[in-house]
Amino acid sequence: MKPELELFIKDRKTFVPPEGPLECKLATIAEQPGRQEVSRYPRRPLIGPAGLLYDGCLQSARLNRSEIYHTNVIKDLDLPLSSYLSTPSRKGDIPRFTTLGQNYIDILKDELSKCTANCFLAMGNVALFALTSRWGITKWRGIPIESTLLPGRKVIPIIHTASFTDEKLFKNPKAWLNKHLITMDMHLARKESEFPDIIRVPRTILIKPSFREVVEYLEMCKLAGLADTIVDYDIETPNMKLGSISFAISPHEAMSIPFTAPGGDYFTPDQEADIMLFIQKILENPDIIKRGQYIIFDSHFLLREYGIRTVNMHDTMVAQKILYPEYNVGLDFIAAMWTDISYYKDDGKFWLGGAGTFEQGWIYNAYDSIVCADAGPKQMQELTEKGNIEAYERQRKVIPPLTYMMEHGIRVDIEGMKKEYDETGPIIEELTEEFQREVGMPMNPMSPQQLANYFYVHKGLPAYKEKGKVTTNEKAMVRIARQGYKSAGLVLKIRRLIKRRSTYLSLDKIDSDNRIRCAYNPVGTRYSRVSSGENIFGTGTNLQNWPHDLLRYLLPDKGYIYCSFDESQFENRIVAYVGNILPMIEAFEAGKDVHSLTGALISGKSYELVKEEDKLGITAPIGDGKHTWRFWGKKCNHALNYDEGYKRFSLDLEIPERDGKVLHYSYHRAYPGVRNSYHASVKAQLAKDRTLTNLLGRRVTFLGQWGDKLFKEAYSCIPQGTCGDVINERGVNHIYYNQDHYRPIELLDQVHDSVGFQVPLALPMVEIAAMFIRIKRNLEQPLRWKDREFIVPVDLTLGFSMYKAECEEIKSKDFPMEPIKLAETLKERIENLRAKTP
Repeated sequence: MKPELELFIKDRKTFVPPEGPLECKLATIAEQPGRQEVSRYPRRPLIGPAGLLYDGCLQSARLNRSEIYHTNVIKDLDLPLSSYLSTPSRKGDIPRFTTLGQNYIDILKDELSKCTANCFLAMGNVALFALTSRWGITKWRGIPIESTLLPGRKVIPIIHTASFTDEKLFKNPKAWLNKHLITMDMHLARKESEFPDIIRVPRTILIKPSFREVVEYLEMCKLAGLADTIVDYDIETPNMKLGSISFAISPHEAMSIPFTAPGGDYFTPDQEADIMLFIQKILENPDIIKRGQYIIFDSHFLLREYGIRTVNMHDTMVAQKILYPEYNVGLDFIAAMWTDISYYKDDGKFWLGGAGTFEQGWIYNAYDSIVCADAGPKQMQELTEKGNIEAYERQRKVIPPLTYMMEHGIRVDIEGMKKEYDETGPIIEELTEEFQREVGMPMNPMSPQQLANYFYVHKGLPAYKEKGKVTTNEKAMVRIARQGYKSAGLVLKIRRLIKRRSTYLSLDKIDSDNRIRCAYNPVGTRYSRVSSGENIFGTGTNLQNWPHDLLRYLLPDKGYIYCSFDESQFENRIVAYVGNILPMIEAFEAGKDVHSLTGALISGKSYELVKEEDKLGITAPIGDGKHTWRFWGKKCNHALNYDEGYKRFSLDLEIPERDGKVLHYSYHRAYPGVRNSYHASVKAQLAKDRTLTNLLGRRVTFLGQWGDKLFKEAYSCIPQGTCGDVINERGVNHIYYNQDHYRPIELLDQVHDSVGFQVPLALPMVEIAAMFIRIKRNLEQPLRWKDREFIVPVDLTLGFSMYKAECEEIKSKDFPMEPIKLAETLKERIENLRAKTP
C-alpha cells in the first residue's frame, strides 16, 4: 500500500479493519461501518443489527462466515457517507467519490487484489459503485457482473441487510421482503464462488435484418409455433407508433424487426405490409402459443393500430404475480430472478425517451423477448410445483376478453358529462370563496404550503406527517375537520370536486367516437382481481373507482340494454363459511339481508325495524347522523372482517373516533367468530407453510415478516381471491369463450364483483332469457370449504345506463329459472326502464 494511504488510515479515529481469510472463494464488501462496529473492541465489520441479519441470510444460503473475507468500502465512521460520496447535481446522474472517498477506493483495490476470492458480494449501492462503476442496487442485484475495480473478478450485487432492520421495517413493512432476495442472491454467490469465470447462456441478438431475413425468421417462428414451441414477442412503441417488434423461439436467439430508423421508415411500405401480414398469421393462429410480458399492452396496441387479434397468449407478468404477489412484476425483476441477463432496461428507457441509438433500442427490444423465452418455462415449472397451474391458466385466459373490452369501449353521454363539468366549476368557485371567508384571508385551498402554514403555524395545530414530511393530504384534512375546523372540511369538498371534474368528467378521457376505453391489468391486484386505468393512448380512466352517480353517463349502445351479474355480498359470505360464523351463515341461508342484520346487532334494534327504517330513510344517531343503521352495518361488514382498527375505520369513514370505537366494539361483540374463528383459521393455515388456498385452488404464499401486519394482509386473501377467480373464470371467460351460446352478448366491463355486458333488444326475449339463465347457473356453481358446500347468489341489473339507482334489479331469489317466465319478467322490467327514461 502507498505510504500516503497508510498515513490516511492512521488519521482515521474509527477505522474498522477487514476480517477473514485472504485465501477464500467469496468476499463481502459492505458500505460503511455502523455505530456498533466502531464502538466495540476489537472493531469488526458487519456485527451490528445489519450484521446479525446478514449472518441469518448466510445461514439460509448455507454459507460459513468464517470462510468469507469481510470489509467495507468506507472503513470509518468519522464522517457521514456524504463526505466520501458527492451528491449528484442533476436528477438521474450517479454520484462520485470525493478525494477522501477515492482514498478508500484505492485501499479497497489494494486489499482485494491480495484476496483470492473468485466472487465479491457487493452489499448496497456504494459497494456496487466502488466495484463496478454502476449505481442502482435494485437494478443490478442478483446477476454476476465483471468488476471494473479489479477486471477479471466477478461481482454479485445484493441489497444491504440494513434495508430491513427494525427501524426501516417500522417505516416500510415491505422491506422485510428484501431478506428473501438477499438469501436468493447469496445462493447464487455460493455457486459462482466455485469458479472465476462469468459464464452466461450464449445468446444471439439479430438486428438490422434485411426483408428476406425477416421473412425467413418469421417463417421459422411460425413452423416452430405449429410444432408446439412457444413464440415470444414484444413491441416497442416510441411516440405511440410501432418502432420495432421482436420474436424469439428459444432463450438463445431473438430478432428485432425495425419499422423506424434514422431518417424515416426502415422498410418500404409494401415490405412493411407483407411483414405485418406474416406477423398477423402468427399472432391470430390459435394453434400457436404466444408469450410476452404484460402482453395485454401489445395485444391492445396491435388490435387498435393494425386490427390484429392476438389469441392463445401466455404472460410472464401474470405468472410472476401468481408466484410472488408481494414482489415487483416488471421484466427487470423477472430477468434478475430467472435469467443470467444483466440489467438492460435503461437502454430502452433512453431510446423511448428520445435518447440513445436505434441500435440500443433494437437490442433492448430483442432482450425483452429473450427474457420471456428464458424465464417463462422456469416460471411454469414452479407454478406446477406449487399447484398453481390452474390459477395461472384462469388468469392468462382473461387477457383476450379484457383486450376486447378495452377496444370495444363504452358509449358516453357527452352532453350530460359536459353539462355537469360546466356546472361544477361555479360550485368550486363558491366553495373556494366560502373557504376564504372562513379562514379570513385570501388563500389557495389547493396549496399544500399555504394550508400547512395556516393550520400548523397560524392555528397552532400539531403537524401531520407522512414519511417524515409535513403533509396536508386527505388524511390530514379529515383529521383536522373532525376537530371541528369547517375550513378543513371545505378543503376536502373542493379537492374532491376538482378530482371528480378533472378525472371523471373531463372529455379529454373520452375518445373521438364518444366512447371511453380503459386499460385493464389482468393482475392489477394481489389476489386475482383485475384493475383498470388510463389506456396506452392517453384516454380512459379507472372504472373500478368511477363514482357511482357518474355511471349515469356510461351507456349501452343504441338498440342495446346494459346488463350485469353481481355476486351478492361475496366476500362476506366467504368469511362466514370459512370462519364458520353461524349468525352470518344462518342469515345467508335464510335469505336475510346481512347488512340489516349487522345493523340490528350493533344498534340493539330488531332486524325488521332496521330494514323498515332503511326504507324510510330514518337515520342513526351515530357518525355524521346522515345514514341508517343498515348503512353502518354494511360499512362494518366491509371493513371489520379484515381486522381494521377503529382508528383507521373512523378515519376512512370520516367520523369521530369515539363513534368508530363504538361501532368497532359492537361489531366484534356481535360476531366474535370473526376473530375467534375466521382470523384464527387464517393464522392456523399460515402457520403450516405460510400459504393460503382460496376456494378455487389458488395458493398464495406470504413471505413478509411474521406478525400482525402480515396477518392483516392475509385476512382478505381467500375472500377477495375467490371472488376475483369466480368472476374471471365463471363470468368473463365463460361468456367470451362460449360464443355458440353467447354470440350476441358484447362484454363491456368487469368491476369488483360483477361482469357487465350489453345485449341487443332486437333479439327474441326468450333467447335473451335463455342466455341469462346459463350465465347465472355458471356463476352460481357451488363453492366448497372443507365439508360445507354453499352457493353465492348473483343478482341481475338491467339499465339504459350503468348507474344502478336508475336500473332495474332482479334479485337471485326472484329470478325465474325457466326461459319463458324470465322473458316475461325481463319485458316487464324493460318497460319500467323505458317509462322512467327520458
